[in-house]
Amino acid sequence: MNPSRLLPLALLALTACVSTAPRIAIPSAAEANCESRSVKQTAIGSIVASTDDTVRQGTYPGDAVLKKLVKGGGGVFAYWKAQPLLVPRTAKALGSTDQYLTLTRVVITNQVNVPEHWRPIWLTFAMPKGPVIVLERAYDIQDVCIEGRRDV
Repeated sequence: MNPSRLLPLALLALTACVSTAPRIAIPSAAEANCESRSVKQTAIGSIVASTDDTVRQGTYPGDAVLKKLVKGGGGVFAYWKAQPLLVPRTAKALGSTDQYLTLTRVVITNQVNVPEHWRPIWLTFAMPKGPVIVLERAYDIQDVCIEGRRDV
C-alpha cells in the first residue's frame, strides 16, 4: 500500500482530535494588587480554564469584601467584553441550553486550599436576564502575580 494514500486519513484523524473550543483571551482589563509585582495575564486564563464546571453553594460577598481580600493577600478582578467559556454543567445549572456561557468577569484571590489543591473563584456570566455570579473551584493554584516591573 502506498503511504501517501494514508496521509489524508491521518490528517483527518488528527483534525478530529483538535479542540474547537475558543481560547481564553487575555482580559480587556484587570484590577490587581500585586505590590511590586505584575499581574500574570496568562495565569488568569489558566486558572479560569481549570474550573470544575460545578456551581458551588455560596453567596457573593460583594465587591468591597473581595477587593479588600485582593488588597490584603493578592489576587485580581479580571474583565472581558464577551469571553465564550465552555461550561456545560454550569450552563445547565443556570438554565441555559447552550454549553457555552459568556464570561464577563472573574474574581480570583490568592486564598488557596493547598492540601486539596483548589481555590474558590467567582465567575460572572452575561445571561438574558442580567449578569449572574457563581462560585466554582479552580484547580490551578498558581499566584496571579509575578516578579517584575509593574506596567504603567
